[in-house]
Amino acid sequence: MKNIAILIIVFFTTSIFAQTHEILKHNSEKLDANYINTDSNLIYYSLSSSSEKQKISKFAVAQINEKSNNNSKIISDKINIATKSDYKKVVILKEYETVGLNKSQELTSFIGKVKGQSDYELNKMIENSLKQKAATIGAPFIVMVSKDPENLKAIAYSY
Repeated sequence: MKNIAILIIVFFTTSIFAQTHEILKHNSEKLDANYINTDSNLIYYSLSSSSEKQKISKFAVAQINEKSNNNSKIISDKINIATKSDYKKVVILKEYETVGLNKSQELTSFIGKVKGQSDYELNKMIENSLKQKAATIGAPFIVMVSKDPENLKAIAYSY
């Protein structure tokens, strides 16, 4: 009876620490991990070598495959930017949402503010200007650093 209890405990703990998921990133990298949860555009997981909680942006992950029953869950589609006219596909992220993406370069621009222009229109012009700059270099993501019309700054990210 003692041996059966030990055997059950061993099987239970082995299944807890076994890698139950495969995370497939858009850059074709694969991670064997234990998926924990998704929150605020971040995917939390742990690796077999440690029980430490890791995180990655959902924009960097294509899908998560569950090894035990071959279920797949598509997380995000890859954004392909081919020309400057694809600027509408560029996504504006917050800094914490860039985990797992590669920093590309800093983008700068200038927008002349027209007297009587609403803040909404100005913000749209700022976003479109920086998105167009990102599209010219083929970057699907930006993080806005400065929204000052005379000194626009953003950091471009890619897969």
